[in-house]
Amino acid sequence: MFLAVFKAFVGLWSGSLAVLSSAFDSMLDILSSTINFFAIKVSMSPPDENHPYGHSKFEPLAAQIQSFIILFSGVFILYKAYINITDKTEIKAVGINIAVMIISIIITLFLVVFLKKAAIRLNSTVLHADSLHYKTDILSGVGVLSALIIIKITGLHIIDAIVSAVIAVYIIFSALRLNLQVTRELLDQTLPEEDMHILREILESHSDEIVEVHNLRTRSAGNLRFIDMHLVLYNKMTLKEGNDIRADIEQRIKRGIENADVNIYIEPCKPEMCPDCTICEDQGHDNKKP
Repeated sequence: MFLAVFKAFVGLWSGSLAVLSSAFDSMLDILSSTINFFAIKVSMSPPDENHPYGHSKFEPLAAQIQSFIILFSGVFILYKAYINITDKTEIKAVGINIAVMIISIIITLFLVVFLKKAAIRLNSTVLHADSLHYKTDILSGVGVLSALIIIKITGLHIIDAIVSAVIAVYIIFSALRLNLQVTRELLDQTLPEEDMHILREILESHSDEIVEVHNLRTRSAGNLRFIDMHLVLYNKMTLKEGNDIRADIEQRIKRGIENADVNIYIEPCKPEMCPDCTICEDQGHDNKKP
């Protein structure tokens, strides 16, 4: 908070849009982090009567709100850059602005490293979003610092507005990319291909016992992965054999896919599924494994 206020003061006093934009973005970071804190806290709440699948979708919802905040900041900076270019605004005390941006970049760099490690460890969508947001701060900070150094050397103050506009465009595209990512999650898009590959390999390892897999559905919500399916097994199997297969598949999925919530339903095969099969003929009907 102190750094954001300090940058805002220096930006307003010196007339530097680049530094003021950085301060404005830092203030949005504080708001976003506050939203993320409450989102993570709520998402960790256990399932209840109104939310039987838990509260994990609060994370992508918070990330989507954050994407709109980032988008708004980018549009605002782009607008201010246009105004400063048309008004030919000049800045003062370039040296102080340079010092402020160096301090800001160093502090933000430590924060990005911390958030990135936490996001990977917790597999948290909202922390990945937070990390992305602060990463754009570093890139924009380096751009601002470069612009200030060039202004110090050349005296071309229009560079301040041009660099701000470039940063604004980058921020807008980052916000749109983040919004697309979390929207897919909110709309229950299937799990990533690497997770689906693990799932297919596990099911294939039981191909000799499984007649058919259907109603396979996957989705993610925050750091959770939801997987449910129907397994059709041979009629000749006992209840214990079928349950052992189900338990093995479930355990291996949970080992291979982090934070997986797995539901597997077992069904007996029917004669019409495989009319030429002789595996279960001792139980009064013919089946065939496809």
